[in-house]
Amino acid sequence: MLWERESALAQATAALRHAAAGQGSSLVVRGPMGVGRSAFLDSLATLAREEGHLLLRAQASAAEERFRLGVVRQLVDSLRAIAPPEEFARWLGKAEGSLPCGTRAPVPPDAPAAATRPPWSALTWQQAPRWLTALLGSITEDRTVVLMVDDLQWTDTESLRALALPLAQRARWPVLFVFSVLPGDVRGNRQHVRDLLAPSPSTAGPFDAGSQAEAGPPQHRTVELTVLGPDSVRRLVEHSFRETADAAFLDTVWTRCGGNPLLLRTLLDEAHYLRLRPTAAHAAVAATLRPERVRQRLEAFFRAQPDQVRRAAYALTVLGTAGDAAFVAHLAELDDAGLSESIDVLRRAGLVDPRACRLTSGTVLRDLLEENMPAEERTAMRGVAAELLHRTGHPAELAAEQLMGAISLHGPEAVRILRTAADSALRRGSPRDAARYLRRALLDSSLSGRDRALLLIDLATAERSFATAASLRHVVEAVPLLDSVRERAEAIARLGPLQMDPPAFRIDTIRAAVAEELGRSGTDDWVERELALRLEAREHILSAQDPAHIQRALRRFRELGPSPRLATTGERELVTSLMHIAFVANAAPAGQLTRLCTRLLEREPPTPEHVHTTVPLVVNILSGAEQVEGAANWLREANRLAQRRGGDVEQAVIRCEQALVALADGQRAYAQEKIIQADALAGPETSGLPTVCAAVLAIVAMNTGRPELAEQILTQHRLHAENQHLAALLHVARGSLAARRDEPRTALDHYRTAGRHTERIGWLNPVVLPWSSCVALMHHRLGEHEEAMAAAQLEVGRSRTWGSDSKLGRSLIVLGRVTPGRRGCEVLEEAVALLEKGGNTYDLCQALYALATRQETSRTRRTSASARLQHLVEEHDSPELAEKVRRRLIRKAGNHGRSGNRLTPSERKVARLAATGLSNSEISGQLGTSSRIVEKHLTNSYRKLGIAGRRELVTALEKLDGEQLS
Repeated sequence: MLWERESALAQATAALRHAAAGQGSSLVVRGPMGVGRSAFLDSLATLAREEGHLLLRAQASAAEERFRLGVVRQLVDSLRAIAPPEEFARWLGKAEGSLPCGTRAPVPPDAPAAATRPPWSALTWQQAPRWLTALLGSITEDRTVVLMVDDLQWTDTESLRALALPLAQRARWPVLFVFSVLPGDVRGNRQHVRDLLAPSPSTAGPFDAGSQAEAGPPQHRTVELTVLGPDSVRRLVEHSFRETADAAFLDTVWTRCGGNPLLLRTLLDEAHYLRLRPTAAHAAVAATLRPERVRQRLEAFFRAQPDQVRRAAYALTVLGTAGDAAFVAHLAELDDAGLSESIDVLRRAGLVDPRACRLTSGTVLRDLLEENMPAEERTAMRGVAAELLHRTGHPAELAAEQLMGAISLHGPEAVRILRTAADSALRRGSPRDAARYLRRALLDSSLSGRDRALLLIDLATAERSFATAASLRHVVEAVPLLDSVRERAEAIARLGPLQMDPPAFRIDTIRAAVAEELGRSGTDDWVERELALRLEAREHILSAQDPAHIQRALRRFRELGPSPRLATTGERELVTSLMHIAFVANAAPAGQLTRLCTRLLEREPPTPEHVHTTVPLVVNILSGAEQVEGAANWLREANRLAQRRGGDVEQAVIRCEQALVALADGQRAYAQEKIIQADALAGPETSGLPTVCAAVLAIVAMNTGRPELAEQILTQHRLHAENQHLAALLHVARGSLAARRDEPRTALDHYRTAGRHTERIGWLNPVVLPWSSCVALMHHRLGEHEEAMAAAQLEVGRSRTWGSDSKLGRSLIVLGRVTPGRRGCEVLEEAVALLEKGGNTYDLCQALYALATRQETSRTRRTSASARLQHLVEEHDSPELAEKVRRRLIRKAGNHGRSGNRLTPSERKVARLAATGLSNSEISGQLGTSSRIVEKHLTNSYRKLGIAGRRELVTALEKLDGEQLS
């Protein structure tokens, strides 16, 4: 697919028409590197074949530049591949007739026509032009010929000489010569190449002196291909991804490729390989792509250039937009004449802007050029450039950009420039730029010990807003370099406890060693006591899946009493970490923890930085207790500040918190919107979400009917196989998907596995993972009523221990559904009464629906529950839920007598076999049971389905499947 090439194709089409009319012509296709010359030739070749012309094509290359007559051989080989063997032999024979007798290739009399080969070894450089001219003359007696050579500048010298003679006589034949060339390539300056690119008027050859008088003047055209405009780039991106592209992604792609088709195509290939989408979230990753194919093309180009051209390109790369001619000449060590000549070569190759002394748009070229620079040369150029910019009064960040390109730095002055630039970046609210400058400062070989450690800690503080894994790694690297235990403790306290995953970089081992050393100091210093509390809080969070540690933490929690101190950051972090353990272990009632969480939240300002403390665990507990009135407003303000400051990690975590709060409040659509936003922010650069947040996203996804999204989030997390809670959540998600596929036994196995994971680590609160309810429902579907009752009662008991009315109400809904008879209705009535007290309308609707559709519910109560349910779903402003309830209630009312009882798995299996036409004895033989049992199952099936007999089974089962699917 060609874009913005209409004018060039029109010229090429006109040249083809002239050739077909018997007036030979030539066409030169020029354009900068990667502009699509070969693609243009492909389109022209297709057009020539469609019009019935004979195509001879060759691709010159650096590898075959010294291969004698290499391009001419390719042209002849392409002819052999498409021409009938007899015609090829005839054309070749006429060509050999132009040679002296001694140079003709001997051909055995009985040899097939296809075995005929040109006399390559016998051809001299003087004879090759006459031979090729005679060959083209013989072919054009029968067909119009299109002869193409791509990358003419790489053609071997003897082929260039051979092409010159037939090109000079082109007006004699129906032939079109097409050459593509890269402007600025030094090999394009050879005289033989220039002769082909700008041919003189055609002259008559020795074979037909009168033909020139009959033919018109020869036609010669030059087509200049240019880069694509922004609109074409947009259309190509959207065509490649087959979806609308985000403006930020398009801007990034345009900045990287500058409209160059090769750069654009290779960038899109790389993006597809990395499974990127054209979204704003993936724009930053797209900005880092450096296609290998482009690198190879650049290397080949510069290998063929003089050294001064390469040095000028490197100087332009180093200076970027800050360069001018004087700076470039100084860095490249060129005089005015050498600079002018070098810039001209680079400009004709499309690498330098035609209006300024800088590289063309398309930052990927600049990046690849810089990567190809020898390390020592790049470092020297960067150092000189930084000195020039600093000395001439440019901003510190502009000078720092030069130092960032150096592999190593020397001297404290460079570090001071980078620190100054980092401070400037932080002041303007750009932690990413600050981190970049600080990373470069770390390259100074003179930095060691405490100075290097302090720089690493500053870097980690900047990185925690967008690169959590890097932040953690730099703190781990810094701790051993610090002099005092207080400094080491302060460094670890900089890390947010949610980002401190136990397996990562041995962080728990380092924390334990520092905490032990801090404890041995026995000081009464207030700062060290505060640091000890903060390290202890991190220990509890990191060890929350260790049952032995859970018991120690619960004893510590009880020692603090019912109203612990919350005056300092350390005290609040310690209490929060202990509450988190009490919450997951179901060791403290919801009311007690809610009161403490409310006190904590009142003391914490709603800032984005709270994600680097234990506060997200407070939100988690409040959501579990469904007491989120104040948390929603608190998070709204924190999110507003996070959006203004631009920290991806902060925004992602806050949106996880908002999703959990919305779910607790019954706002399912809003909760789902927030998890999608958070998951989009947690891309490759952020190293993913913290474990707690990934769990939150999965829980919200499953509770909003998106188990497939939960599975995706969990499998992408780096700890989904090691973290017991994530593993349990993953099994619940897969169990939900199996239940959707009507595979209750598979679903039950997943749910039981999830339960084993949570029981193993001592997490007994059903709010954290209601696996037991899921087990109960699958047993109920399988007709295993005793097991269903036991599982449902287990969760109800634990919910009563937790003490949240909403959670207890949800557990009672499940128990009511699996409890037979009037007792089930009584349990559902209790669930309705509890849920009426809260604000979660969705859960109340579920309870009312279960009660209204239950067979044992009295008609009066069924009517009142249905009316209340209808009112709630309309008030809830959920059209999807309202339609679902309306449709199911109508179906239940209309089919109450025949669908009140569900077929058991055995009845369903027998009924399906009978529907295929098998007899009772055939069914009993296949299932290994008696005919009497088969007859009993069929009788029950007829009664439950409301049909008279076997003939109606197929229709009844299809209707039953449709009802279950809806």
